[in-house]
Amino acid sequence: MQKKLFPLIFIVGLVALILFQNKAVMPLVEKIAASDLFLVDSGDEPSRYATSTDMTNYAFMQCNKHVMTEIGEEQSVIFPSEPLQSWTLGNYRYIINAELELTAEDGTSFFKKYACQIQYDEESDMEGIMDPDNWTVYGLSGLSGS
Repeated sequence: MQKKLFPLIFIVGLVALILFQNKAVMPLVEKIAASDLFLVDSGDEPSRYATSTDMTNYAFMQCNKHVMTEIGEEQSVIFPSEPLQSWTLGNYRYIINAELELTAEDGTSFFKKYACQIQYDEESDMEGIMDPDNWTVYGLSGLSGS
Protein backbone atom coordinates (compact mmCIF):
# COMPACT_ATOMS: atom_id res chain seq x y z
CA MET A 1 0.00 0.00 0.00
CA GLN A 2 2.79 2.41 0.88
CA LYS A 3 4.63 1.87 -2.44
CA LYS A 4 1.48 2.87 -4.33
CA LEU A 5 1.24 6.19 -2.45
CA PHE A 6 4.86 7.21 -3.00
CA PRO A 7 4.41 8.57 -6.58
CA LEU A 8 1.25 10.42 -5.53
CA ILE A 9 2.99 12.00 -2.51
CA PHE A 10 5.95 12.95 -4.74
CA ILE A 11 3.71 14.64 -7.33
CA VAL A 12 1.67 16.48 -4.67
CA GLY A 13 4.87 17.67 -2.98
CA LEU A 14 6.34 18.84 -6.28
CA VAL A 15 3.17 20.76 -7.18
CA ALA A 16 3.09 22.33 -3.70
CA LEU A 17 6.73 23.39 -4.04
CA ILE A 18 6.13 24.97 -7.46
CA LEU A 19 3.03 26.81 -6.21
CA PHE A 20 4.90 28.07 -3.12
CA GLN A 21 7.72 29.37 -5.32
CA ASN A 22 5.36 31.09 -7.78
CA LYS A 23 2.95 32.57 -5.22
CA ALA A 24 5.26 33.42 -2.31
CA VAL A 25 8.94 33.50 -3.24
CA MET A 26 8.86 35.12 -6.69
CA PRO A 27 6.64 38.09 -5.72
CA LEU A 28 8.98 38.80 -2.81
CA VAL A 29 12.04 38.62 -5.09
CA GLU A 30 10.38 40.91 -7.64
CA LYS A 31 9.55 43.48 -4.93
CA ILE A 32 13.14 43.48 -3.69
CA ALA A 33 14.56 43.77 -7.21
CA ALA A 34 12.21 46.67 -8.04
CA SER A 35 13.09 48.54 -4.85
CA ASP A 36 15.93 51.03 -4.43
CA LEU A 37 17.91 48.50 -2.40
CA PHE A 38 20.41 47.85 -5.21
CA LEU A 39 20.36 51.35 -6.68
CA VAL A 40 23.73 53.09 -6.76
CA ASP A 41 23.25 56.82 -7.19
CA SER A 42 26.69 58.07 -8.15
CA GLY A 43 25.60 61.11 -10.13
CA ASP A 44 27.09 59.65 -13.32
CA GLU A 45 24.10 58.51 -15.35
CA PRO A 46 24.39 55.80 -18.01
CA SER A 47 23.45 56.37 -21.64
CA ARG A 48 22.36 53.90 -24.29
CA TYR A 49 23.68 56.15 -27.00
CA ALA A 50 27.21 57.14 -27.89
CA THR A 51 28.00 60.44 -26.28
CA SER A 52 30.91 62.80 -25.76
CA THR A 53 31.35 64.39 -22.35
CA ASP A 54 34.29 65.69 -20.36
CA MET A 55 34.50 62.35 -18.55
CA THR A 56 34.47 60.29 -21.76
CA ASN A 57 37.26 62.54 -23.07
CA TYR A 58 39.32 61.89 -19.91
CA ALA A 59 38.58 58.18 -20.24
CA PHE A 60 39.78 58.33 -23.87
CA MET A 61 43.07 59.91 -22.79
CA GLN A 62 43.61 57.26 -20.12
CA CYS A 63 42.79 54.45 -22.57
CA ASN A 64 45.37 55.90 -24.95
CA LYS A 65 47.98 55.84 -22.16
CA HIS A 66 47.12 52.22 -21.47
CA VAL A 67 47.36 51.36 -25.18
CA MET A 68 50.84 52.89 -25.29
CA THR A 69 52.00 50.57 -22.51
CA GLU A 70 50.44 47.57 -24.31
CA ILE A 71 52.04 48.32 -27.69
CA GLY A 72 55.52 49.07 -26.43
CA GLU A 73 58.45 50.80 -28.08
CA GLU A 74 58.77 48.77 -31.30
CA GLN A 75 55.95 50.64 -33.06
CA SER A 76 55.14 54.32 -33.25
CA VAL A 77 51.54 55.26 -32.59
CA ILE A 78 49.45 58.21 -33.73
CA PHE A 79 46.25 58.70 -31.78
CA PRO A 80 43.26 60.66 -33.08
CA SER A 81 42.08 63.76 -31.28
CA GLU A 82 38.79 62.12 -30.33
CA PRO A 83 37.33 58.61 -30.19
CA LEU A 84 35.06 57.16 -32.86
CA GLN A 85 32.40 56.53 -30.19
CA SER A 86 32.20 56.60 -26.42
CA TRP A 87 29.55 55.42 -24.01
CA THR A 88 29.00 56.13 -20.36
CA LEU A 89 27.83 53.03 -18.49
CA GLY A 90 27.11 54.91 -15.27
CA ASN A 91 28.98 54.88 -11.98
CA TYR A 92 32.03 56.41 -13.74
CA ARG A 93 32.54 53.46 -16.09
CA TYR A 94 33.03 54.07 -19.83
CA ILE A 95 33.54 52.25 -23.11
CA ILE A 96 35.76 53.93 -25.66
CA ASN A 97 35.95 52.89 -29.31
CA ALA A 98 38.79 54.49 -31.26
CA GLU A 99 41.14 54.02 -34.18
CA LEU A 100 44.88 54.58 -34.09
CA GLU A 101 47.63 54.56 -36.69
CA LEU A 102 50.54 52.20 -36.11
CA THR A 103 53.88 52.44 -37.89
CA ALA A 104 56.12 49.39 -37.61
CA GLU A 105 59.93 49.47 -37.57
CA ASP A 106 60.02 48.58 -41.28
CA GLY A 107 58.00 51.72 -42.08
CA THR A 108 54.68 50.07 -42.91
CA SER A 109 51.71 51.97 -41.59
CA PHE A 110 48.21 50.71 -40.86
CA PHE A 111 45.11 51.63 -38.88
CA LYS A 112 43.75 49.57 -36.02
CA LYS A 113 40.49 49.95 -34.12
CA TYR A 114 40.33 49.20 -30.43
CA ALA A 115 37.76 49.18 -27.66
CA CYS A 116 38.55 49.96 -24.05
CA GLN A 117 36.39 49.58 -20.94
CA ILE A 118 37.64 51.83 -18.16
CA GLN A 119 36.44 53.16 -14.80
CA TYR A 120 37.38 56.23 -12.81
CA ASP A 121 37.97 54.95 -9.27
CA GLU A 122 37.64 58.25 -7.41
CA GLU A 123 33.98 58.75 -8.40
CA SER A 124 32.97 62.42 -8.03
CA ASP A 125 36.40 63.59 -6.76
CA MET A 126 37.83 65.19 -9.92
CA GLU A 127 41.11 66.28 -8.36
CA GLY A 128 43.05 63.23 -9.60
CA ILE A 129 41.36 62.90 -12.98
CA MET A 130 44.66 63.00 -14.91
CA ASP A 131 46.43 60.45 -12.69
CA PRO A 132 46.47 57.03 -14.42
CA ASP A 133 46.53 55.35 -10.98
CA ASN A 134 42.96 56.57 -10.42
CA TRP A 135 41.69 54.67 -13.48
CA THR A 136 41.14 50.93 -13.89
CA VAL A 137 41.07 49.32 -17.33
CA TYR A 138 38.71 46.34 -17.30
CA GLY A 139 39.16 45.36 -20.91
CA LEU A 140 41.09 46.24 -24.03
CA SER A 141 40.37 44.53 -27.33
CA GLY A 142 41.41 44.93 -30.94
CA LEU A 143 45.16 45.31 -30.49
CA SER A 144 46.19 41.66 -30.57
CA GLY A 145 48.22 40.70 -33.59
CA SER A 146 49.71 44.18 -33.97
